[in-house]
Amino acid sequence: MNSAQNKDDLVRSLERRAYKPIAVDSLIWLRKRLLQLETEMRWEDRLSLFEEFFPNDAMVGRT
Repeated sequence: MNSAQNKDDLVRSLERRAYKPIAVDSLIWLRKRLLQLETEMRWEDRLSLFEEFFPNDAMVGRT
């Protein structure tokens, strides 16, 4: 497997992750978890959890 093919696989996997719809139950859980982390003042954990659910488009590498 060459590096171009690896890059294509990476781009496809990121696009699937970035544009996959999120279930309502997951959003409810996320909201509760974010509020809990905020209450506990665990800002780094809160930020990383948020970025996991809502990845930054700049990180996806779309052209």
